[in-house]
Amino acid sequence: MLSLLAIQQDMRYNKLSITTRKKGRNRMDDFREWLSDNLRYFLLGFAILAVVIIAVVGIRIYQRVAGSQKKPTDNIRVESESTSTAGETEAVTERTSESEKKVVSSEKETEAETKAAEAKETEKETEAKIAEETETETSETHASETQATETAVTETAATEAVRDPGYLKTTVTLNLRTEPDGTVINSYAAGRIVKFLGKEGSWYKVLVGGREGYMSSDYLQEVPYEAGMENEVETEPQTEAPAPIYKTLKGACYLRAETSKESQILGTYMAGTTVQFLEDVGGWYKVSVDGMTGYMGAQFF
Repeated sequence: MLSLLAIQQDMRYNKLSITTRKKGRNRMDDFREWLSDNLRYFLLGFAILAVVIIAVVGIRIYQRVAGSQKKPTDNIRVESESTSTAGETEAVTERTSESEKKVVSSEKETEAETKAAEAKETEKETEAKIAEETETETSETHASETQATETAVTETAATEAVRDPGYLKTTVTLNLRTEPDGTVINSYAAGRIVKFLGKEGSWYKVLVGGREGYMSSDYLQEVPYEAGMENEVETEPQTEAPAPIYKTLKGACYLRAETSKESQILGTYMAGTTVQFLEDVGGWYKVSVDGMTGYMGAQFF
């Protein structure tokens, strides 16, 4: 039995070895076939690489040879350029020396002319100074006289400006008020004479018709004193009727029959309506409008 087993094992081993040898042979045959098919491509690649290397080496050799040939030419050019530069420098130097000589000679001539001109100018200045001194003395004399005259005139004008006006005349129909922008006392026609009492800003305190009050200085003109003016400002002429006074509403307002909010309403008037002022009755204005006489609140004016 052991011998049979050994024989079977030998037979199996022999079969495996034969199979392995056949596979090895087949692989070698495949590699040879692949190499024979692709060998031409390997040879072509090696040939291209060799051509590139040869080209690069040839270009470098050519550059070195060309560089060695250019150096002598460059040296010749540098020498020629330096020679030409030296020649130009000498020419410029000669020209500069000639120009300097000309400049020196022209400077000498200019100095001589300048000295002659300065001498003439000195003579002229001396003559001018003498003439100016003479004129200055004369003008100073006239100036002192003129200044004295102007000083006297200025002092006189200042004295007149400081002096308050005595009597004034109204240039338009003008209201007499209890204070600046205050309640109207009366109205006076243009040309009425008033007496000046004092000043508060742009307002004059005046006496007219026996009453003291304030009038706007913009509509008063100073007049010289005449006999009888003091009597005119102390009395109210009997023939002079006071000019009507008009006021304008700032807002809508009722016209009432009495000075009471519960009194009868005579009419309604809008802002901007102008009414004739007749009298101030304790916060109510007695007015006339559209032929009716009644009362309106003073705060609406």
